[in-house]
Amino acid sequence: MTAPLRLELGLPGQIMPPASAAVRFAQRAEADGFDAVWWPDHLMGWHPDSLWTPDLTPLANTQENPHTYFDPLVMMGAIGAQTTRLRVGVVVTDLIRRHPAVLAQTALTLDHLTSGRAILGLGSGEQLNVKPYGLPWDKPVGRLSEGIDVMRLLWRAGGPVDFEGRFFNLRKAVLGLSPYGQAPPPVWTAAHGPRMLELTGRKADGWLPTKMALGEYETSLKTIQDAARDAGRAPEAVTPALLGYVLTGPDEDTVQRLTEQLLVRALCVLLPDRVFRQLGFEPPLAAGGGAGGSGFHDFVPTAVGRQEALRIAAAIPPEVVRYYAFCGTPEQVADQIREYAVAGLRHLVMWNITAFGDPSLAKWSFGAMKQLRAELSR
Repeated sequence: MTAPLRLELGLPGQIMPPASAAVRFAQRAEADGFDAVWWPDHLMGWHPDSLWTPDLTPLANTQENPHTYFDPLVMMGAIGAQTTRLRVGVVVTDLIRRHPAVLAQTALTLDHLTSGRAILGLGSGEQLNVKPYGLPWDKPVGRLSEGIDVMRLLWRAGGPVDFEGRFFNLRKAVLGLSPYGQAPPPVWTAAHGPRMLELTGRKADGWLPTKMALGEYETSLKTIQDAARDAGRAPEAVTPALLGYVLTGPDEDTVQRLTEQLLVRALCVLLPDRVFRQLGFEPPLAAGGGAGGSGFHDFVPTAVGRQEALRIAAAIPPEVVRYYAFCGTPEQVADQIREYAVAGLRHLVMWNITAFGDPSLAKWSFGAMKQLRAELSR
């Protein structure tokens, strides 16, 4: 009999007050057997304020706005210091808002607070966290690649170092703090496009994209592993992970209803135009007369009025939701996840978005996450 695949399972950490509840949630996740808790790094949420109204979502009655986020690195330290086994991570931060030297020091501090259980997730950045705050949005992949070099240089340096790059420059810079163990915290990258995949193979310890089609996941993982080999690294040096939205219900009729809900469909604006076209649909950003592109790089929710936000959400059909999220009963979702595990997935962040579709199912869906963990452990 073939042994079951070992798949690590993570959950999203609580992102809003009270902080004491966030600690209790993580401690319960550890007791329930989950492997990690992850926080997003957002100043701004993905839902436009114009959609966050009681007539469109009951969530607006209890949460003032869609932009309430704890700082993920602070939460990683707080939770890591009050758990014993659970890994903690950020999914993901960037080197636009956080200078690589400062982040290198923060990561090492987290390394000590968590006894080596911190994971540093990095991406090239999202425009909604950059442009509204007056930060540079130029060559984000190049900035990320160079910034990783700066961090690793400081982590391994035994004294002052110099670095001359396009984005960062060091002159007799020093970082005297050493890692908790033999190696600094692992760096996982949120890679999707060719340049980011190649960067991941050359420089990262893990790969943490958002959900994509199974075949694309397999092909992208091969690109990463080939890049690792070309760089003289073992392909298994890069942990294949995935951030997967989970939309779950007790039966198929409920799941279908959830895929049709406005706030759920609105999340799919993050997908690039090419995905909508591959699925046979007009990209919602381009359909409105805009330049199109990708929500990650081209969408600023606070700049979108209600009429346009409703148009965008209405232009995203339930079929796109089923592409972007694991959708189904817990048993069906477990079967979908197993296919990715066979394709190489080793760490899944199960991001439960069921409450966006129906807040009354929130409590049930948290129980479904535990059921999913049990199903995938068999």
